[in-house]
Amino acid sequence: MKKNNQLLVAALGLFMASCGAGGPKKTPGGVEYTVHKSGSGAQLKLGDTVLMNITQRLNDSILAESRKLVGAPVPVLISKSVNKYDLMEGLALLKEGDSATFIIPWDSLPEPRPPFGKKGDKLKVTFAVENKYSASTQTAKEEKEIKEYLDSHKLNATKNAEGVYVSVSQPGTGDMPKPGDTVFVHYTGKLLSGKTFDSSLDSTLRPGMPLEPIKFPIGQGFVIKGWDAGIGSLNKGSKATLVIPSSLAYGLQGSPPAIPSNSVLVFDVQLVDVKPGKAPAAAPAAPGK
Repeated sequence: MKKNNQLLVAALGLFMASCGAGGPKKTPGGVEYTVHKSGSGAQLKLGDTVLMNITQRLNDSILAESRKLVGAPVPVLISKSVNKYDLMEGLALLKEGDSATFIIPWDSLPEPRPPFGKKGDKLKVTFAVENKYSASTQTAKEEKEIKEYLDSHKLNATKNAEGVYVSVSQPGTGDMPKPGDTVFVHYTGKLLSGKTFDSSLDSTLRPGMPLEPIKFPIGQGFVIKGWDAGIGSLNKGSKATLVIPSSLAYGLQGSPPAIPSNSVLVFDVQLVDVKPGKAPAAAPAAPGK
């Protein structure tokens, strides 16, 4: 019986450790925190970009939840603390898979404080660490997702030199736009999930705005890189679907709340018109050339 009790105590100790139990701790700057869940991933360190879900509470009332606002984990760059209440030194104590809540007395927050709190309140910020961000891992993940999307939607797409997948459903008969030309484009933008986030053809998505093609000079950086690369490969009059990796769209930051971090975007487009414009000025020749 004694031996069994010892085994039980040992097992309980391992369980408590795996759950991050052990009571409140303090960061080097003195901020109290509690680890609710202990992950098994790598230790976070300065310079890491980490994807995490963040929940803010005033006492026990929720103020904001990043997952509800953005729809996906948000990227956070682990950097050197400016002051103890930026919580960076606390985040550097966590690992991939950890979930921890940091507690800051309202009276301790630097001025000016938000108006919704009062003396004696506590601001509680919970960070649930998903994983560290890796560009190469994200690229591989998106390539797999794009292939699955193209297969499931029976799209015959060609990956152009810039990395945009272009599936032409109706070839145009006009010229291809040149850098500096103004293009007029009807479009509908979707996530891979099929959720539409914008369209020049849907008044419910653009209330009060005229339903007309968007116009912009091609190749001048007025739109996301994937648009310059995708629209620039079409002939006037073409209809096509562009599947754009996140690195050529809104990348790690996304465009909240409609477009989460690291989102592959799908655009059904029609290149309605192309107006000749001025070509970009040539770069000056190097000395001696």
